[in-house]
Amino acid sequence: MIQTSIAASATARSTKISPDPVPLDPLLRLAGEINHVHALIVAEHGLDLMCGLIRRGCLAATILRTGDNADANDYDLVLVPDAPALPGIDEMIRIARRSLAPHGRLIAGVRDQKQARALARRLRLNGFTFLRTIHLPAQILLAADLRRMS
Repeated sequence: MIQTSIAASATARSTKISPDPVPLDPLLRLAGEINHVHALIVAEHGLDLMCGLIRRGCLAATILRTGDNADANDYDLVLVPDAPALPGIDEMIRIARRSLAPHGRLIAGVRDQKQARALARRLRLNGFTFLRTIHLPAQILLAADLRRMS
């Protein structure tokens, strides 16, 4: 597990982090406002995504690799750039449900419409709501909110 966070002392000057001049990655755009967010990236290679999150104001980011365990109820946002690369959709959903704090968000990428429909169905069955999709040339991104009691 790789972790990083931004920490500022009480006397430090506040500086606004400006986005890169190139368009934001669709995954980061779908994540929306990420200031003061604790994010979990479930991927074998997520360092670029972690750096992008931190550059855009994410408070803390952790990369979880296959086989690692995340802390329970500790993250506001879980990002899975390539869900089919994981051992199974049910395992990815289990990690997301365990890791997300109440009212957390999940964003997952899949390769085709069939996988998107299957993932959307499994997410709804597991308590995720307000599903949104973005269709890209080589990927479909799904975002969902986890609404559960504390």
